[in-house]
Parts: sequence; structure tokens; C-alpha cells
Amino acid sequence: MKKLLIGLIIIATLAVYLFKTQPNTAAIEQNNVVAPNATEPNLVNKKQPAEGTPLRIVIDLKKDIRLCRDQSQQQHIKINNLNQSLVSFFVIELKKGTLVPTLLKYANLSEIYKRQYIALLRDAIVAEQKQQLNITSSLNELANWQGIEAIKGFTNDKVKGMIQQLGDNKHSPPGLSMSVPLDENVQKETLYALLNNTDTFTTYSKTFIKLEGSEVISPATLFVLNANKFTPKEFEQAISSNQFTVNEVATAIKNNIPNEYIFALIKQVPALNAMPLYEEKSVLYNVADIAVSQFNLPLVKALQQLGVTPTNQPGLFTGLDVAIVNLPKSGNLTLAPLDAKHTQMLNYLTEQGYKAHSGNANDDPNNKGVFFVSDFIYQQGAYINAQKNPEQYAYFNSIGKINNTTMPQVSDPDNSDVARFLVNLKQQKKDLDNNRQNCELLQQQLSDTEQLHSTMQAYNTVLEVKKEHGNNFEYVLQEQDPVLVNYWWSMLSNQLSNDRSHSDFSEYLSKENYQKAYEYSLSTPLTQTETDTLFTLLLLEPRDFITIWESRIEPKPPSDLARLSRFPLEHWQKLKQAGFDFSITDMFGRDVYIQAIFASNDIVQFLIDNKIPTVPSKLGVDILDLALEQSYTKGELTPMIPLALQLVEKFEPNHLARVARLKMFYPAIYQQLIQLNPALKPAQGTELNHYMFDNH
Repeated sequence: MKKLLIGLIIIATLAVYLFKTQPNTAAIEQNNVVAPNATEPNLVNKKQPAEGTPLRIVIDLKKDIRLCRDQSQQQHIKINNLNQSLVSFFVIELKKGTLVPTLLKYANLSEIYKRQYIALLRDAIVAEQKQQLNITSSLNELANWQGIEAIKGFTNDKVKGMIQQLGDNKHSPPGLSMSVPLDENVQKETLYALLNNTDTFTTYSKTFIKLEGSEVISPATLFVLNANKFTPKEFEQAISSNQFTVNEVATAIKNNIPNEYIFALIKQVPALNAMPLYEEKSVLYNVADIAVSQFNLPLVKALQQLGVTPTNQPGLFTGLDVAIVNLPKSGNLTLAPLDAKHTQMLNYLTEQGYKAHSGNANDDPNNKGVFFVSDFIYQQGAYINAQKNPEQYAYFNSIGKINNTTMPQVSDPDNSDVARFLVNLKQQKKDLDNNRQNCELLQQQLSDTEQLHSTMQAYNTVLEVKKEHGNNFEYVLQEQDPVLVNYWWSMLSNQLSNDRSHSDFSEYLSKENYQKAYEYSLSTPLTQTETDTLFTLLLLEPRDFITIWESRIEPKPPSDLARLSRFPLEHWQKLKQAGFDFSITDMFGRDVYIQAIFASNDIVQFLIDNKIPTVPSKLGVDILDLALEQSYTKGELTPMIPLALQLVEKFEPNHLARVARLKMFYPAIYQQLIQLNPALKPAQGTELNHYMFDNH
């Protein structure tokens, strides 16, 4: 996290440094990292429980689980390392001349999910191709390029200053990227200067700086992206002394640069049949494939004359696959109406003998469809339903199909290097998986020992009771355990939609026009979203919003009171001084004590001193349930217990079930508890509670 924050500061500084006279020219992205948190019993300076006691078993299991979690984090790294070793192995095999379809045939031996296996193979293809190019991850190259001003806000001096500010982070500050545009007002002299970078003309920069319109940055790509600044004749004459690669051709096609420029460009590409670096997750074998993806039929025909044709490898992908996955869609896999350029490309490829890979189409005679998908291509395929779109179905059903399921697969290991490597990889992953299963077994043993059910089991119980008991199911849940009612309310809260439609009231609040907001609340009932917004503001600045809150016509309760738990005692006192009514409940009837118990003992005492009522018999957990759970979780009799006993006089089965839990696992704490009130002593054989509140 420290590195991430340092990186963020660096990039923010650079953005200002580069573009301080040109706002909004850089987009900065940040990855958020969330740290896990766990609560363990407080056993510091306490006598360890005897061997074989329930608490000792729990402590030992939790210790083993912590070790398992540490190992699991290492295991994740080991799995990634194994996957990377497979990518490296694929690169070696590709260099030896092993064909991609051959590597695909062995996929089943690895027992890796097929999509992941293909993704790793695609990574290897790209990595092998990158080794044939000049790629740098340092900004030093950019600092010396002539014509760097073609990027908006960049100069050689600014890049050098950037490098100096970055220091050790000059390659890629972790988790961050900066997108930069071209300078729309670039001068031709600057573009001509790009052509003078003789030694680094096709050296590609892959850093945290991303150029809009291209996967990579080089003097060559910068020049091609600015082709429209020249007439076709000027462009052809300008590049006549320079050599380009297929990457510039791919960039030109992707950015819809007119064919007159592309025809001139391909004359300057010595290895026109090479594989371009097109997009991060895609592998298209040549520029003809990319021309197909953009439905540029004249270019496809021109490339064919030069010996470059769309890929046609059954079991991998074909040019027709490329065309189909790039057709416009109106929904998930559903094709939109096609233009002439789409059908012309499809007709041309079909006439050239291309077929498309087909998935499992629906054979139901009442709902026929044809499904096209290539497992190797990252993008989605297309599904055409006969009933919903008979014309498209008739057209696409006539296309020749390659059934993905009939592709040859190796099921038994042979003596090849590929088979031996994959079998060894599978065994290493199996050993790691055994460790994971052992961790899961420990977690199950802990649950069995504590007699606690998982969150998923709690939700399933709620749904089963609701289905069985109908309208009165909440009372059935209350009898089983009040926590289950809170789980149900949590489910309802997740289903509530946050209305983002225009609201005059919210606009008044955002513009701090509180008089208008006050007048609005007097005459118009607030929506739930407006109510929650006002409640949030009220908690932050009670004096500014208490009048509006109290003046509401047909007032709704807030969705929840959870924000109160974040405030210290001083803020609760500030709310009281402003006239805030602490007898408030949320839309499910939960009162402030539920949040106070998570804030502090002093706040609970503050509520008691101010005679704020609570109704322990209401649905859901009460303060004593939570105080008993806190004592179990912390392994000590918490100061909240005496406070809760002032508020709860009648002890329910749910309270006694939690006391029985303390009796089993913390006998000493149990003795302290019943000394406070002997009526808390549970009957012999009282069943332990199986659910915990867990902030529901």
C-alpha cells in the first residue's frame, strides 16, 4: 500500500508537471487494496486452557487455520509461478517450431480450465512475438526522441524532468497508468522530426504512459497516427526512406486511417506476414486478420495480392471467426442489423472457402439456433435464433461450420516434451490443492467444534423458513435465533434500489440552498433515497439540517442507522445539543443501541443516562445478545454486559443459548456473568446458539 501511495503521488505530480497549462489531458487510475481483518479471543496474559477443553481445541484450530491462511497466500503465488512456468515452456516450444494447434491438443493433460489454458497459450504467443521486437520499459528512450512534441504536453526536457522526479520508479510505478493524447495542433515539422529517429524509429515504449489509439508508443506509431496531417502523396513521399513493422499497419487499420495511406505504408514493411501486437488480450496472426476485424474488404484483397491472407486454422481460428465475433451486437451474443460492409466481408470469406467454429447449438425444433464461437479468440461469438430472426438464421446457417467438440485431443500421456511437462505441472498443482483441502477441513472442524453455522447456511435457513411458513416466517426466525431476522433484513437491504433519478430536493442540498430544501420538505414527502441523503447530512452537521429533518411531511425512517457507529461520544453529544431524537428507529425497527454497542461503552451509558428507550422484545437481536457475543469473541466479560442488563430484564432463549456458549468455552467468564444475575443460568442441556450477528 505504501508503494501504491508513493506511486500515486508521483503520477499526480507528473500530471501537473506535464499538463499544468492543459487540464484534463491525463487519466489516472488507481487499484484499491483491501486488507482482511479477523477477530480472535483476547488471551494475552491469561492462563492457557487445559488440553482437551473446548476452548483449547478452538484455540489450536484457529492457530492452524492462521498458518493455513499464510500458506494459502504463498500457495497463490506458487500457482501463479506454475502458470508462468507454463507460459515460458510454451515460448520454448513455439521457438522450436511446435504449432499452436499441437499445444492445444494436449490441454486435457494439464487439467487446467480450458479458457485459462488458452489464455496462457495466448500470453506465450505474444511473449514470443515481443522477443522479436525492440521493446523498452524505460522512459529514457522517450527523452531522446525527436518529435516527442507530437504527444500533447510532452517535450524532451519535460520527459527528462519526469525521469528525475520518478527516480527508482521510472519504469512503472505500481498499480498506476497515465493515458496521454496526441497533440491535435501538432506542426508538420514535428512529424517530420519523428522520421529522423533512425536507430529507435520502431523501438516500442511499454511503460505506465499509455498513448490513446495504440498499444505501444514509438516514433513510427506517432507518425502513422498523424497521417491525416498529410495528403496521401505527401505521406507516401515522407515515409519512402523509413522501414515500418506490421504494428504500425495494425495501428492504422484499428484507427480507421484511410486505405490510401495504408497502401503506401505496407510498401515500407519488409515482414508483412509477421504477427502484430494488436491488443493486450487478443492474438490475431497477421494484418489481414485485423483488416477482417474492421471489415476493410479492399485492404483484405490488397493484402491477398501480397501473399498475406486471413488465418485459416481449424481448431484455432479462421478469418470467418474473426469477422463473426466483431459483428455489431444489440445484446449479449445477439446480432444487430448488418450493414453492407459486414455481409460483403462474410460473403467474400465464405467464397474463399473459410468456415467458422461452431458451439453447441440448440437442437430443440421449436427453438432452433446457430451458435458461433472460437475458444481461442478472446471476444464473444454470436447466437442467431431461428424463431426470433429467421432471415439471419437462414443466412448464417448456410455458413460452413467447424465443430469445436470434434477437434483432436490427447487424453493419455505420450513421450513428448509437452506431455511430460503438463503431467508434472498437474501433479504440482494437485499437491497444492491437497493443502487447500486440508485448510478447508480445519475450517469445518472449527465450525463443528464451535457449533456455529456459516453465513451461507444462515441465509439458506432464512429462505427455507420463509418458504415453509409464509407471512409469519419472521417470528419463526425470531424463535430459532433473532440473528436470522437480521440476516433477512440484510437480504432486503441488498434488494433496495438506490434511486438515481433527478431530484429537486437533492439538488437543493448539493447547492446548499437549505431554505428551498426546507420548503420542499414541508410540502412534498421525501423518497427513501432523499431521506437517506438528508439523514447522512444531518449526522455530519446536525445544526444545519435538524430543522429540515424535523419538518418533513409524512416522514420515512432511514434505511439504517449504521453511520452512527462511526462517531465518538462527543459527536453523539453534539447531536443531542442540536435536538436529535435518539429514539429513532430505521425502516426495520432497529434502534440506536445496536450501533452504540459497536461504538463504545460510554455511548451506551450516554443513552441510558438520557433515558433513551429500547424494546428488547422486538424482532431481531437486542443489546444483550450482542454483549454476550462480544464476550465470547473477545474471551472476556465485556463492560457492555452490566449496561445491557440494565436494559433487558426478561431473558429469552436466545440469551440463554449465548450464555450456554460462554459456559462451555469460557467457564470462568460464565461464573462472573451469573454472579451479576443468577437468572442467566441456563437449564441443563440448553442448546448453544448456532449463528452470530456479524454486523447483519
